[in-house]
Amino acid sequence: MVYDRAMLQDLDSLAARIGQMVQFTRQLQSERTALQARLKALEQERNALRDQLERREAEYQSMAERLERHQTEVDAVRAEAEVSQAELRVNAARYQAECEAARHSLQASREATTRLRSVAGAAKDRIDTILMRLPGAPQE
Repeated sequence: MVYDRAMLQDLDSLAARIGQMVQFTRQLQSERTALQARLKALEQERNALRDQLERREAEYQSMAERLERHQTEVDAVRAEAEVSQAELRVNAARYQAECEAARHSLQASREATTRLRSVAGAAKDRIDTILMRLPGAPQE
């Protein structure tokens, strides 16, 4: 009976250990299920982040292309403005030269007019003097 008793104790011990193993296995399966769920959630989060990154990269690329187009447009407008500004400077210089020439011409005309008036006045005075010396001219 000692043998049966020791055997029963061994069986009880073995049953307890098997129970512990079953419990441990269930715990591991539960943890495995939780880890798989966590892994699936992380994979979904990763996929969502990847999609978000792809959208942002596409936005960035689009913005970079728009920036490049705008910079090209700005450069073209700037070049056009510089050409227009150069043309305006040339025109302004030409108009200033024409204006200065017109001023000189006007000054010369005024001076000539003044001389002509002076000469005309002197000629009138001479004519008046000559006319007064003519016979039959009224005497003052």
